[in-house]
Amino acid sequence: MPITALIFDLDDTLMPEHPADEAALAATLQPFVDEDEVSDDVLAKLVWKSSREAWLASSFREYAQTVGTSSLEQLWAPEDRSTPELAGLSVWSIAFRETVWRGVAEDLGLDPESCWRMMDLGFQQERGIRHFAYGDVIPVLDSLKGKYPMGLLTNGIPKVQRHKAAAANLIDFFNPVIISGEHVTKKPDPILFEAMLKDLNVDASEAAMIGDRLATDIAGAAAAGITTIQVYRPGNNHADGDEATPDHVITDLTELAEILE
Repeated sequence: MPITALIFDLDDTLMPEHPADEAALAATLQPFVDEDEVSDDVLAKLVWKSSREAWLASSFREYAQTVGTSSLEQLWAPEDRSTPELAGLSVWSIAFRETVWRGVAEDLGLDPESCWRMMDLGFQQERGIRHFAYGDVIPVLDSLKGKYPMGLLTNGIPKVQRHKAAAANLIDFFNPVIISGEHVTKKPDPILFEAMLKDLNVDASEAAMIGDRLATDIAGAAAAGITTIQVYRPGNNHADGDEATPDHVITDLTELAEILE
């Protein structure tokens, strides 16, 4: 049966997530160090270390894992108080940010009291200007608009994911938009794929899922009977096991046309 509807993942499929994190961390912390002595990679690892230590001790860790948000995301994410759980996470993240940046300052041999607020605000600003789509994405979505109904299915906190998609000028291409945090679960849970198919008003055999992650996008869609297309962008971390084999593999969205013909 021909494909009549398309379902897209967001992070690292339509817009860079991890490269944006790394660039924002480097821009935030390089002013505090001698760039000839401390590499961007070392700086990123210091933040990961400090954030993971605080994250693992958090009472919100299980909930955050359930909806698909991360420790690093909570260093810049806008508040979302739409549910009691998200409100609690937003309040907790204030102290979490202070803990993380104080830890980073100490690891760099700096005075935490004089540095952590500048690091905190700096990272929020630097990460906030790095919500953009890959270069191939908007031209391809423009070419598909009107030909296929297109849905966005993404793991994460609703306000955060909508904010990113809107900032990257992507949100208006999609209807529906389903975010895992609205269902207190995450891909590959079949509930999310079933909800998307229902909202698109198509059978699984008529839909294709376009995403980068084998364990979430590809495995979940395959279990639902949806055609799977993995976007394997060079440089991204796709090493998440052998949970599923995609029906197609592409390196950017311009290759979709041949599959959809």
